[in-house]
Amino acid sequence: MNRAALPILLACIAGCGGGGGSLPPRAGATQPAPSPAAQGDPTGPSDAHDDERSAWRPGRFMTQAVGLVTGAAQRFERQSRFGFDEDASCVLGAFLENGREVSVTRPLRGGVRYVILGGGSDGVEDLDLAVESPEGKVIAADTMDDASPVVELTPPVDGKYRIRLANARKGEGGGFGVVAVMREGGQSISVRRFVDSFGQTLSNAARASHLVARKMEGSQGLAFHADGEWSFFGTILAEEEGIQTGGLELEAPLSVVLAGADGRTDDIDLEVLDVTTNEIAGRDEAEDASPVVALKPTKGHTYKVSVTNVKGRGPSLVAMLLLDLDVP
Repeated sequence: MNRAALPILLACIAGCGGGGGSLPPRAGATQPAPSPAAQGDPTGPSDAHDDERSAWRPGRFMTQAVGLVTGAAQRFERQSRFGFDEDASCVLGAFLENGREVSVTRPLRGGVRYVILGGGSDGVEDLDLAVESPEGKVIAADTMDDASPVVELTPPVDGKYRIRLANARKGEGGGFGVVAVMREGGQSISVRRFVDSFGQTLSNAARASHLVARKMEGSQGLAFHADGEWSFFGTILAEEEGIQTGGLELEAPLSVVLAGADGRTDDIDLEVLDVTTNEIAGRDEAEDASPVVALKPTKGHTYKVSVTNVKGRGPSLVAMLLLDLDVP
């Protein structure tokens, strides 16, 4: 998180009751975070990023799940003609309580072979993966009793298909689940680009969480947005190309959206639209590749996030994270 973004986040914290104020209770905090006393200075030098990220428990577990799935995807890529699909977000992650599922509707090309891989963090023992046709019929699924589902399919026609990821375990608990969407002839992404994009963005999220925990009495910082929605998005964007994620229901007293990329882009813009009122809830158009938007959502409203690769050198892997205030 660049220093220019800190005043934006601090201003929103103050408006939410930070700086000594108290916070309203929020039922069902999604993921535990470390106590404020154990956290480092979010405005400190960049060489503290790795320590901050590992200390931020939500980031540690999401990193675990993302690393597991993208590692498997890259091994598969090296042994085949498949690559990451650039037509929409190719890596998605979510916190899934046991018995819950998330889904995404995205375009798939007719007559093209796809492989979709899933995986989870520690504590996730059984993930199910399914793909539904535009008519709502399940056309491919993996419901085996394991946490590494794989689905292969060749859609019959171009269209918008629904991908569902479910934590099939019963009882209390949960963890992070991730999917990677690959297709024959897709984009090759090196390990270095994943580290640059996802690692830096997660480090910025950890710094933002530490700042919130220190400034907002009664909070544990930030946790990944849950409530049955995705909170981690990885997308391949060409220069001047953007992607929108809509239908988001944000109800925390404070929500923070961050984006970042690999070394191929110099400028990313980020915007959050309150769809209910058609008003901009937050925007970061500074000329940098680490935008952040902090907002106080209105309960009952829906939101849409837009991320744009404004200036770069070829297609870039752009990560976007959606975080909520974590109140015990």
